[in-house]
Amino acid sequence: MAGTKTPIPPRIKPQLVSLVTKPPAGGAWRYEIKLDGWRFLARIDGPVVQLFTKNGHDWTRKLPRLARNLARLAVHSAWLDGEIVFQHEDGRPVFHALRPAFDSGQTDPLVYVAFDLLYLNGYDLRSEPVELRRHALCALLEHCPLDQVRFSETLDADPVQLLHSACRMELEGLVGKRDGSIYTGERDGAWIKLKCRNRQEVVIAGYTRTTSGIGSLLLGIHDDAGGLVYAGRVRSGLDRFSLQTLRATLPALARPRPALVDPPELGKSVVWVEPRQVCEVEFAELSPAGKLRHPVFKGLRDDKPAADISLESDTDLL
Repeated sequence: MAGTKTPIPPRIKPQLVSLVTKPPAGGAWRYEIKLDGWRFLARIDGPVVQLFTKNGHDWTRKLPRLARNLARLAVHSAWLDGEIVFQHEDGRPVFHALRPAFDSGQTDPLVYVAFDLLYLNGYDLRSEPVELRRHALCALLEHCPLDQVRFSETLDADPVQLLHSACRMELEGLVGKRDGSIYTGERDGAWIKLKCRNRQEVVIAGYTRTTSGIGSLLLGIHDDAGGLVYAGRVRSGLDRFSLQTLRATLPALARPRPALVDPPELGKSVVWVEPRQVCEVEFAELSPAGKLRHPVFKGLRDDKPAADISLESDTDLL
């Protein structure tokens, strides 16, 4: 693989993924399992390993065992793209276990599933075709197997059947990458995702009070103009750990008026909060008024800033 000879970049902007409802026509796409985890980029420069969230925050100190594991790779310098997951005993990712692992500092069991190689030993590979970058990554990990690092395998089958299989196995879906595509760090349609269920990141704009502290969470999503609009409420799925975390953090964010555009009248039991905390929900559909129907809480997210949360819409690439 050629690449461009250049010093190792201090930061790399991750490639963004477009949501689609069906696989594009034609066979120039490669598919992988869509992992239910948190996106991380790994930078290796000699003995120094750094792990960055999707938004560029350095979380290396939170992942000491993984950093030591990556330092064993047989490279002088590299950038990897991948996702950190908590795996169930049967191998399936467990999304809601990620936040407790980070909050408790017990991140040793987490696994890094790498799916792209952006830089290697003095050469920037982002202008090389994705299939060549992934081939180089696979060879690198096969040459130097690591306890906490896996390669995201390409699935060689019809994508419609693959998606059906992923959904039957209760996985999140598929990610497709167009053959020959380069790594631009933009949402340019070269990477797509197909979901088994509707999932959406939302901003916590408030909560309802109960005798135990928190009843339901009031949700918001930024519109095209950047305003935070009301998207409904969620109670289903809130587990003991999440409620404990929210009871410790949300009251300190209380504000007298909602941060929402055109807020609803919800009664005196509501506490509005500064729109800083992000969570992820699964839902049946979006109502004509923009509300999430039958949302289920899936977990809190620290890896994404609230200001970036907007409605994820389908893209037609056919």
